[in-house]
Amino acid sequence: MNIENIKEKYTEGTRIELNLMKGESQMPSGLKGTVTHVDDAGQVHIDWDNGSTLALNVIEDSFKIIDEDTKIKVLFIEPHKYPRVVNLNDTLEDMQKLVGGDIEEYMPFDDDVAIVCNESGKINGEELNRAIYGDNGHLLDIIAGKFFICYAPIESEKFLSMPEDLLKKYEKLFKYPERITVSENKIEVKPYKPMSKSLER
Repeated sequence: MNIENIKEKYTEGTRIELNLMKGESQMPSGLKGTVTHVDDAGQVHIDWDNGSTLALNVIEDSFKIIDEDTKIKVLFIEPHKYPRVVNLNDTLEDMQKLVGGDIEEYMPFDDDVAIVCNESGKINGEELNRAIYGDNGHLLDIIAGKFFICYAPIESEKFLSMPEDLLKKYEKLFKYPERITVSENKIEVKPYKPMSKSLER
C-alpha cells in the first residue's frame, strides 16, 4: 500500500482498534483511538483513548478500522486551507462541532450534494471562506467559516458519504483558498495558494 492509498484509507476521524503495536507494551490490544492524520512517511497518527499519541506503522503494527457504519465521508473546507477528506460521525453534535455552531444545509448545485455550514457564520463575523457561483458564473453566495460538503440525495432522510466521483469534483472546485474582500460597491474574490505546505491538508 503506497502513501496516497494509506491517506485515502485512514482519513481524519477514522476510528481504530489496536491489536498489537510492536515494542509498545503499554498499548494494550483492544485500545481504541481516532486518526488525526497520515504523515508523508505513511505513519498513521492517532489520538488514542488512553491519552497517547503514538503513530501506527501499517506494516509492523496490527489494527483495524471500526465504527464504519456510523461515519460518513465528507469534504471539509476551512478558510486559508485546501479541502481535506474527513470521516465524520453521523451525529448532529459532531456536525455542529466541525462547523462551530448550529448547522445549515445549502444546496446550490445540480448534483445531489449539500454544503453544511454554520447558520450564524456571517452574523458572528466568521472569516469569509469560499464564494459560491451559479452555472452562469454569477456569484450566488459567500460561505463564512468552516463548512463541509456531503452527499444528500432527495430520497435520503440523512446525509451520506460522498461518492468518489463527486468527492474529486468538489475537491477540485474548492481546491484553492480565496481572499474575499467586500466593499460598498463590489465583492472581490481572489484564489491563492497557501505559502505553508502544512496548510495543504
